[in-house]
Amino acid sequence: MTADVTPRTDPAQVDVSVVVATYNAKRRDELDACLSAIDRQTVAPLEVIVVVDHNPNLLASVSEAFSSAMVIENRHARGLAGARNTGIDAARGSIVAFIDDDARPEGDWLERLHDCFDDPSAVGAGGALIPRWTGDRPEWLPPEFYWVFGCSYTGLPEHLAPVRNPIGANMAVRRRTLEEIGGFRADGDGGDPRALRSRGMVRAQGNVPDDTDLAIRVKQRWPDSIWLYQPEARVLHTVTKERASLSYFVRRSFEEGSGKARLAAFVGREDGLSSERRYLRSVLPHGIADGLRQLAHGDPRGGLRAIAIVIGVISSAAGFVHASLNRALERKAKRA
Repeated sequence: MTADVTPRTDPAQVDVSVVVATYNAKRRDELDACLSAIDRQTVAPLEVIVVVDHNPNLLASVSEAFSSAMVIENRHARGLAGARNTGIDAARGSIVAFIDDDARPEGDWLERLHDCFDDPSAVGAGGALIPRWTGDRPEWLPPEFYWVFGCSYTGLPEHLAPVRNPIGANMAVRRRTLEEIGGFRADGDGGDPRALRSRGMVRAQGNVPDDTDLAIRVKQRWPDSIWLYQPEARVLHTVTKERASLSYFVRRSFEEGSGKARLAAFVGREDGLSSERRYLRSVLPHGIADGLRQLAHGDPRGGLRAIAIVIGVISSAAGFVHASLNRALERKAKRA
């Protein structure tokens, strides 16, 4: 892990609004650490917007504690997408950066993201999310599946490169693009009550990964645009003991498969599953092979990681099939 970068005494200001969504009062310490890290950036944002998601007591507390930030309530539907859309509505910067309240940016995070927009074809950019374990790192957990708790995973570029989509907990987008595309999809399935949740926050309404959905919709509307991944724009993302458990791993893999089925229904299978095909064809087979090689050389942890990859694939496939069948039944019921 690289050392944090010491910011300049008087950092230059960049035209970026930083949006931090928060919901759970139990995460106040993490929110404090996140905002403190934003204050220590090598470049200063135009503004920091903290959006409190339908929690009046937390709204009052955060408003009092962070007078230098714009602290507002979520004016849209409960959930991460609604909170981020509220931040977009309030933002004045030409670029809007998003970070989760349990993520701590390294010192040059904002500068690295901002530099990506020197490319006029870049509509957005994302950076690396490095696990910050609150307990021991599970030796059985394959890095290919670090996406289950919102961190960068094996298979992402190691250098600045175009990607289909960034991860929402560490991303920046041109405000004009966000406004013209209508922001994040706030309700993934016309009122479906099922939603992805993580530590009290609704991660995606209707079980659709809204950051991926946003990136694909933008690319479909502006085919010549690109999304960049800058692995040097790093944030440390908290991984609790619960999120590092086998039960969470299986549940999130299932939910991700379900979400990708719904995403494909909205944006089309070709675009909705393009990265997943490469991931299944190349990244995961290499991960299994590496794990088995380690096992053959006397390291049982490699075998455990290989088994976990298989379990993750099966769980994701089960979620995909389950959601696809449910949608087929719903369409049949509507036609009846």
